Amino acid sequence: MPHKATDRSDRSRTTSLEVKRRQVLQGIGAAGVATTFSAGAASGQTDSWGSQAAAAGETSDDIPTSTQFYSYRDTGLSPAELVREAADAGYDAFETYRVGAGTNVNPILQAANDTGLEMSSAHISLSEVENNTQAMIDTFSQFGDPILIDPGVAPDGGWGNESAVIDLAERFNAAADMLSDTELALGHHNHDAEFAQIGDTTGYDVFAENLDDQVQIQLDVGWTLVGGTDPIRFIADNPENVRTLHMKNMTVNPEAFTEFHEGDVNMRAVANTIRNAGEPEYLVFEHDAPEDPLESLQLGAEGLEKVNQPWHPGGICAIDADIHPAKLHTPA
Repeated sequence: MPHKATDRSDRSRTTSLEVKRRQVLQGIGAAGVATTFSAGAASGQTDSWGSQAAAAGETSDDIPTSTQFYSYRDTGLSPAELVREAADAGYDAFETYRVGAGTNVNPILQAANDTGLEMSSAHISLSEVENNTQAMIDTFSQFGDPILIDPGVAPDGGWGNESAVIDLAERFNAAADMLSDTELALGHHNHDAEFAQIGDTTGYDVFAENLDDQVQIQLDVGWTLVGGTDPIRFIADNPENVRTLHMKNMTVNPEAFTEFHEGDVNMRAVANTIRNAGEPEYLVFEHDAPEDPLESLQLGAEGLEKVNQPWHPGGICAIDADIHPAKLHTPA
């Protein structure tokens, strides 16, 4: 049975999130009529970005931005060097991978100190948190309060096995309890397999329903769309857990990784949704296979700056019933 552990969080915050969730879902569910969302999100974002970005300068309610260093693995740059590149590009934070208990983090700490960037999060396996808890605490607490995010562990029985999915959620709940006396948080990052069907729902919906609120889901919006699920719907349904997004754009058919502004995901729409539905912490840019990684780093920063603004209090624009609300273009 689902057991969302709302008693672990402040009651007023839970009530506020539920109100926001209902408002967002009411907008999404109003097929063929105007939603509660703002203009400019799903109707050709590329052409209008310039004028909207200028208007964005008048606001300050932006979500901190970060970037996943896996995107730049082929550059030969060290994590410390990538911190400096991320700072030059305009990110607020960075997300590491392959940084753990055995890593000499002093150069990364120095680069973070020199640039003012923070570690938003780190991709580290759930088993490392479970089996080397104190080492993880000692390593990552030096960076403040990053989120330790498993990059994609799957249930032993697969994402289509309900009992296995619930068992995995319980593992995350227990591991998060092991970090409860620290400032560190724990989370899971998805790919597309998580959206295997279980009856009339999906494995990832079952997973989210069985997570304590303290466990985060870092929703990868590109893989979510490829997996057949609307990222907007998933964010709105799970505001307690979805507090960071991997802002990865992709095309569905053919399945391919793209630059920030070129794929099927409406990046402005998902950014507005997490702002309106919950309490967002970071928007994290990632590109799994960039042709020019450092150019992609810059394009990601520019793209996040353009979409990372609350154009209007409502959120996302009216969307025709036959247009997927998370897509940039009408499907051919």
